[in-house]
Order: sequence, then C-alpha cells, then structure tokens
Amino acid sequence: MSQTPGHYHAEGDPPDTVRYWDGAQWVGDPIPAPPSASAAPPPPPGAPGADTSRFAPLGVRFGAFLIDFALIIVVSIVFAGALFAAEGESAFESSNSGAGILIGLLFYVALLWVVVQYGGTPGKLILGLRITDEDGQTPVGWRGAFMRSLPSLLGNLPIIGIVISLGAAIASIFLINNDPERRSAYDRIGSTRVVRKDAM
Repeated sequence: MSQTPGHYHAEGDPPDTVRYWDGAQWVGDPIPAPPSASAAPPPPPGAPGADTSRFAPLGVRFGAFLIDFALIIVVSIVFAGALFAAEGESAFESSNSGAGILIGLLFYVALLWVVVQYGGTPGKLILGLRITDEDGQTPVGWRGAFMRSLPSLLGNLPIIGIVISLGAAIASIFLINNDPERRSAYDRIGSTRVVRKDAM
C-alpha cells in the first residue's frame, strides 16, 4: 500500500472500521469509522452497480423517434403541397426539386435550433428527455447537435445514404441495449447523452 499516512479500512478488519496507516505499516487496532469515512462513494457511470436510471432506455427513445418522424412527414407534406400544388406537381415530385431540397435544409437547420435552444427534438421533449453534452448535465451545443445528426443528414445521399442510416439505426439499438449509459451511435458521434429531464 503506497498511500499517505492516515486512517483507512484495512483488509481483513471488520466492516465500518478504520486503522492508522503510517505510510509503511498499519499501526494500532481497528476503530469505528467516522460516518463520512464509512460511506462508500457511488460507482462512476458505466461501472457495475452504477445508477443508469437517468439515461433514456430504448423504448422511450424509439417513441421519441416515432413522434419526430411523424412530425417531419407531416410538415414536409404540408410545405411541399402548399408551395408547389399551384404548379401541378405532387408533394413527392416537389420534394425532389431544388426548392424542395432547400426547404428540407431550412427545416433541418430549424430542427437543430430547437435541439440547441430547448435541449431536444420535439419527440424527446414531449417524452421528458433532454440531449446533453458528454457530462450528462451541460445542454447540447451546436457542434454536438450537428454531429449527432450527421448520420441522418448523410442518409439523404443516393444509395449510400440508406446504408448509413440503416447502419446507424442498427448500431444504436445494439448500443443502447448493451451500454450501461445507453449511448447510441448518434451519441457517440456527437459526444452527447440522452437523459431524463427529471434526472438533470
């Protein structure tokens, strides 16, 4: 043992006792530990026995995704229909035009703004979740919001986009189920966490 002199619990001594370590050897008999010394610090996040209840589980996160997906579909159809119906195009045709792509990008930036300003996508906010930086407390900034959404943005690329989106989704399901901190692929790319609002 290479600790500085002081009172510590010695291996083999009764629980809730300490004994004096002089820097080289144990001195004296065990004595009752003071209340602060007997309380073990909580394990760090990710360690066995750590409290993971503050991190959002897969079911709640999937519910938030469904809400966000439905919102995006409805808003896209409404905007595309309103802007291009007069020209005789369907909502699908107009969404693939240059103006439709511009509207999609503006909607994407607006969604990033909501994440940075309010701490989550509408689906996450409705279900009581927040996106934070890696520390689990600091609200997510522009960089984190952009980086965690990068797989979704790249998902719009022809052909390879489907592979990226599907890969990120499958990896996220696996990671959230097996990571004590329930960090998805999106969280790892953006150095973020998704936590319950009441746990912040």
